[in-house]
Amino acid sequence: MEEQWSWLCTENLQRTIRLLFGTFINRWLDVGVANLTSAAYWASYLRVLQDAVWPGGALPTAPRPQRSRQQKDDSRRRALSCLMRLLPDLISDLLGSDKYELCWQTALDSLQDAHINRHLVFCLFDLLMEFLVPEIPEPDFQRSLLRTLPRNPERQLA
Repeated sequence: MEEQWSWLCTENLQRTIRLLFGTFINRWLDVGVANLTSAAYWASYLRVLQDAVWPGGALPTAPRPQRSRQQKDDSRRRALSCLMRLLPDLISDLLGSDKYELCWQTALDSLQDAHINRHLVFCLFDLLMEFLVPEIPEPDFQRSLLRTLPRNPERQLA
């Protein structure tokens, strides 16, 4: 019986929250997404990406030293702390702090597989390219791209 009431209370609570705060949350998300996708933020993202790939403006000559278990745990704790501050406290209060932390911890844990991360980056790059150049899926555009390629690439390198 408790499970039934718990479900009912959760359903009613969700409806009430949607009615009371729905427009506020939508507006907050609209403003947040607009800010995160503004030109100033994109410039910042590109600078961070450039520094990550080419530290000091040059490709690294040697691989990075392996991080210790302590350093990895510290990074994970800092990332979790940053993520927990990402959304307003209202969300944390509604979900409960333990459940809210568990949600972010699960999100972080899902990003710990290098193979899946590589796939995620390729998918995001694919979406970005499709957004920037919407003609990419069209066969005519692909044929025109292929025509611009040199016939013998080895000759171009010499």
